[in-house]
Amino acid sequence: MFKRIFTILLVVYAVAFGTGCSTMADAKNAQGTGTAKEYSASFDTVWKTLPGVLTEISLPLASENKQDGYMLAQRGITLLSTGENVAIFVKPIPGQARTQVEVVSKKAIATDLFAPNWANRIHEKLAEKLK
Repeated sequence: MFKRIFTILLVVYAVAFGTGCSTMADAKNAQGTGTAKEYSASFDTVWKTLPGVLTEISLPLASENKQDGYMLAQRGITLLSTGENVAIFVKPIPGQARTQVEVVSKKAIATDLFAPNWANRIHEKLAEKLK
């Protein structure tokens, strides 16, 4: 009986944690695969607004690089999730007073069924702030 339970737990553990994990670097390297939207605001306005957006949705900012146009955010383990890694890419649209924002949201563990996709939350709050 004990051997059978141990075997089942070992299989569950292997499936849950052997399916891959993501890191901040994975989120950053996934540029071009996220949810992108354009905003009628300058790069600087969008850039200055994003940290407040992240604070309001309880997604801690981990780092930012204005020169390269990206911010990284990360949420750790919660009651319903094993954490998420988020990269936000901000690009001015040449010749226009518009800015493109792309959000890449990666689950810390691929099998995490309850990890939110932060792209919709970030875009909704950003659109609200930039009205």
